[in-house]
Amino acid sequence: MQENSSMILLDEDVQWDGDGKVIAHWTQLDFSPGQESIPQKVEEQALSIKKEYLAWVYDLGKYKVEGQTLISFLKIFDNFSFWWLTRIAAKSPLRSSCIYPVFKLRVLEKLYVENGCQGLIYCGHEKDLNEVLKKWCEELGHPYRRFSGKSCASKSQLDGIRGWFLKFPYLIQAMAYLIRKWFAQFRYLKQRGTSKAIHPQEDDQVTLVTYFPNIDLEKAESGRFWSHYWGNLHELLDDLPCRVNWVWLYSNSAQLSYRDSVSLRDRCNSTSPDKYQHFLAEEFLSNEAFFKSLKLYLKIFSKGLLLGEVRKAFCFPGSKLNFFPMMKYDWKSSFFGKDAIEGVLSAVIFDSIAKNLPATPWGVFNWENQPWELSLVAAWKRHQSHTKIYAYQHSIILSQDLRPFLDSRVYEQGGVEAFPLPDKLALNSPLWEPLMKEFNFPEEKITPVEALRYSYLRGSYEKEKKDIKSSGRVLLVVTGFDRFETQKQLSLLIKADKIDGLKKYEKVTFKPHPDFPVDEILTALKPNFNFTVASQPLKELWSIADVAYCANSTSGSIEAAYLGIPLIIVGPANNLNLNPLCGFSSIQFVTDPNGLCEELNDPHRINIPKHYFNLDENLILWKNLLRAELGKANKN
Repeated sequence: MQENSSMILLDEDVQWDGDGKVIAHWTQLDFSPGQESIPQKVEEQALSIKKEYLAWVYDLGKYKVEGQTLISFLKIFDNFSFWWLTRIAAKSPLRSSCIYPVFKLRVLEKLYVENGCQGLIYCGHEKDLNEVLKKWCEELGHPYRRFSGKSCASKSQLDGIRGWFLKFPYLIQAMAYLIRKWFAQFRYLKQRGTSKAIHPQEDDQVTLVTYFPNIDLEKAESGRFWSHYWGNLHELLDDLPCRVNWVWLYSNSAQLSYRDSVSLRDRCNSTSPDKYQHFLAEEFLSNEAFFKSLKLYLKIFSKGLLLGEVRKAFCFPGSKLNFFPMMKYDWKSSFFGKDAIEGVLSAVIFDSIAKNLPATPWGVFNWENQPWELSLVAAWKRHQSHTKIYAYQHSIILSQDLRPFLDSRVYEQGGVEAFPLPDKLALNSPLWEPLMKEFNFPEEKITPVEALRYSYLRGSYEKEKKDIKSSGRVLLVVTGFDRFETQKQLSLLIKADKIDGLKKYEKVTFKPHPDFPVDEILTALKPNFNFTVASQPLKELWSIADVAYCANSTSGSIEAAYLGIPLIIVGPANNLNLNPLCGFSSIQFVTDPNGLCEELNDPHRINIPKHYFNLDENLILWKNLLRAELGKANKN
């Protein structure tokens, strides 16, 4: 192989002293002159590759299996396909760590072709990457060589028990998930199935499905459910002339255990039973529904065994680079493992909810375009066809996220192949509508509403703006919900502290994401500085902060910027840049201890528009949306 006509691909911490037509770094952002950084090029090309990726996901769903499209082949209800519950269709960059390597492979392929390379030398030992590159070069008829003193090994972001667990057969992983689900949740529910507390069908009542807990615990003690996701909408619901059903989707949280959630549900249900009823989603999984889930799991398992040919389609149009080895876990777990059983349980639970819990005239849920939401929308359309379905976009839409967006051809499909769309997508910011329209989301389905969880920002633009102290500062560390990202963020801070990065700070306060406590990671990392871990809502912590240090994925960075707090944001942890401020020219993402030290020493504010969110205190937009349908229902 002639090195001067080849691409040299350098993996992490690998050096190359020879020649090469193109020398590219697979992981490094810092590189020598004349070399290329694949991650940097992904950052530059992310939006164009996103469109290619969305088109590929659409095409994969149309792949023919036994004379049917893959979507139709995986039908589990009259109007719903299991395809939408797979990791591939969900396309979550945080949940599916394989997406980012696929973006990098696309960049690598373009770089290889544009420079007319005639061979590839991979300096590294990542097993799946080696397999993909070797097979690609064979298809091209180009020479390939791996150069490394180490044997190939799979690279996983999971370690300890989690990494060990993934080595088990997928069937065992699925059964272990069920056992864990029973131990953590089901055993605390004395009676599952249709609840006797549900009001009769003829009564006007609406249903809201929400993440849980992240609640006001003080109000909860007196039997008043108040979610920080929904804020002052609770007061609007008080005034509506209808009964209100809340369905809680519990996530593991330091705020409240599942067992305590059951007790809280009972307390809330006894407070205003004629107005409010509260349910944990798992209540609707009767024994009959549970066995239906097992039957569906076995159906999907058996159909998954027939999909071996589909792996040939894991390449972009006109490309010979097949990236299936990168996505193998996501694919197999979706049909055989934990994700398969989790998906069918979710679908059956929401089917039962839609059968038994009226949503008249409307139902609302937190929108992130996740698989469970699609199960819910499809179930409401099956069993309550007159229900208006409102999806509330409760957080931030990220330009490099894939979940909110679809290939435009998806919206043209019908029958079982139709994507489960809500009747209205309620957007909390004027900035999101152009972004959704860019990807051809139906304009008539978009409606503006007030940003409920950010309502506390009303009248607070740059409220916390103050002179930066020369010493005695307070650093507020806002973490995300991804373990790998959180480990990187906290490890970076501890390394910066060892080179005096915190010398101007007297206090560090950690604010964990509600779904991911940081105590375990902090115990393992053993920080040398004084710190506290806060449990109160983020809005109560901004006033004590001189500087905010935020995870890449957290929307807390937007709140800090809006309030005028100097802001430091971690760069993506081997992933797409999922920060809401990505694209603002004034932001510099930190990726190493030295860079973090510089920012800690001289932090900067980020200027964002004052009207970033819809923040009318009277919730006029919400009132117009919710009361309109209630008025129609009452007239009928």
